[in-house]
Amino acid sequence: SRHSRIPQVEVEVESMDKAGNFIGWLHIEGVNLSVALVEQALSRVHFTAERSPYCKALLAAQDAAKQRKEKVWSHYEETPVEEVVPVLEEKERTANYKPVFVTEITDDLHFYVQDVETGAQLEKLMENMRAEVGAHPPVEGSFAPRRGDFCIAKFVDGEWYRARVEKVESGGKVHIFYIDYGNKETLPPTRLAPLPPAFSPRVLPPQATEYTFAFIQVPQDVSTGGSPEPQLGPSPGPPDPHPKHQVP
Repeated sequence: SRHSRIPQVEVEVESMDKAGNFIGWLHIEGVNLSVALVEQALSRVHFTAERSPYCKALLAAQDAAKQRKEKVWSHYEETPVEEVVPVLEEKERTANYKPVFVTEITDDLHFYVQDVETGAQLEKLMENMRAEVGAHPPVEGSFAPRRGDFCIAKFVDGEWYRARVEKVESGGKVHIFYIDYGNKETLPPTRLAPLPPAFSPRVLPPQATEYTFAFIQVPQDVSTGGSPEPQLGPSPGPPDPHPKHQVP
């Protein structure tokens, strides 16, 4: 006679539904059939499994099946995880006052200031630079300006000031920005010269810092085609070495 081995089957009842049906797990030879079906990509995990003691095993089996993209997961595409950016709580603004000299005000109400604390350093640098230039006058036309170059520029008062080349026109006009005062000017190359290394921005950073008024908009003058209406800027060129405009 033939003898056949009957597999060991266990039923684990977990709960009962409203109709009186048992809800549970079927174990064959110690293997949870639900986990095995999910592992072989023949089934998906139902959301109610999160209340089950086998939840972790089911989810791990499902993740493995997803990676293989077999059977029920053959068309699975992983959803990219969106990066959650933490929202920082707005802190109350705190005022940090410091004394400055206002050196330039533009038509659109931007303004440039010098820090009072470094004012003495700038005056000393300018004094030494002018002495250096006076002792070794630059050869006229020896400087070939290029955009972004630092240089020295002779202002209308006949003095030299540190500057940066902003634009070079084909006609020879050079647009420069006075880095310690904030104003701009268009000059011929003959009024420009190389900036001696001893007085470069590496020795003393540009002293003009730009600011603008918060939470306001400059009114537009319709009659002039949209150009800003206020004309508050001082005349071009570095201001008096000892400016009178001081704000806290």
